Amino acid sequence: EKVIEKMSFDSPSTGSGQGAQDKVGVDVQLKYDGFRVQIHKDGEKVRMFSRNLEEMTHMFPELIKATLSQVEAKTVILDTEALAYNPASEEFLPFQETTKRRRKHGIDEAALKLPLKAFVFDILYKDGKQLLDEPLTVRMKILDEVIKDDGVLIRTKNQTVKDPKTLTLLLEDAISKGLEGLVVKKLQSSYEAGGRNFNWVKLKRHSDGELSDTIDCVILGYISGRGKRTAFGAGALLVGVYDKSKDEFVSISRIGTGLTDEEWREIHKRADKIRVDHKPARVNSLIVPSVWIEPKIVIEVLADEITRSPLHTAGASTSSASGEKTPGFALRFPRLVSFRDSDKRAEDATEVSEIRRLYEIQYKKGKNRLMSDTSKK
Repeated sequence: EKVIEKMSFDSPSTGSGQGAQDKVGVDVQLKYDGFRVQIHKDGEKVRMFSRNLEEMTHMFPELIKATLSQVEAKTVILDTEALAYNPASEEFLPFQETTKRRRKHGIDEAALKLPLKAFVFDILYKDGKQLLDEPLTVRMKILDEVIKDDGVLIRTKNQTVKDPKTLTLLLEDAISKGLEGLVVKKLQSSYEAGGRNFNWVKLKRHSDGELSDTIDCVILGYISGRGKRTAFGAGALLVGVYDKSKDEFVSISRIGTGLTDEEWREIHKRADKIRVDHKPARVNSLIVPSVWIEPKIVIEVLADEITRSPLHTAGASTSSASGEKTPGFALRFPRLVSFRDSDKRAEDATEVSEIRRLYEIQYKKGKNRLMSDTSKK
């Protein structure tokens, strides 16, 4: 309900009070759990890039072929989500399988074993015209004209929703199909490269039935395991978010749940490859873990609530006038959802400004649950 209320009142009318705005609705798309591929077509030449503009053209021959056959534009830039596909069962595969296509060798063999399909959800440029500032409704109309049929490239469907009940039903349907959730956008929104706000919002449902938020964190170090976890090496993770204004990673939580035994072993193995003897220069943390590591591993974290804590440095500050200290932000009941460093750099993690925005929304609405998230996938 809060998402609809916040996003769907865009058009002022001549009335007064609550009726002074017309409820225009929001745009809803399915959220697929793959990796972002930005497709650039210039005549017969096709290039592909990750969300970080790392060139990946050679990795996806089937997407090149599909772009040349399905895209009706001389020059175009498309934003897509690529997923591995099982032709026999006609099912899309989990994210962990999809990431196996990000490789430098054995490309042709991988394309046969794990063919990709790409869901096209936005268009940035077409035939000499930059479209970033065009309203979503205009961009979607242009996208309809550009993508010819559905094949390897699939045009993501859009639906306008005006009430919470319909949005909830769509979310439940998406989850039942094994999808990640929904992406909800303001109809008049411009293209959002990665910022989190109430123009583009990602919705998921947690097992308790509440709409939940995921936050991208960076592992800063780990605390040695005790008891059963002694054998794993790591027993809890110290994680942080990115403070862009200071170009540093600041602590926000310790995480000890959400990983299987095998994942604990894996994280210990991966972390030890980038462990350092002292706290990295770009890390700001009051908590000292058993082992520091370079801030490179990005994980997706689910939390019940954002709170304030003097133990963490994310958003912490001291007044220059009074000397009064504002405690940092912390995550309540955090648990790991997935590893995302295969398609995200540490600097792509959630920023402190985004945490502050989510905290303020949560506080103002009087909700002690995180309900929504706008994503960089």
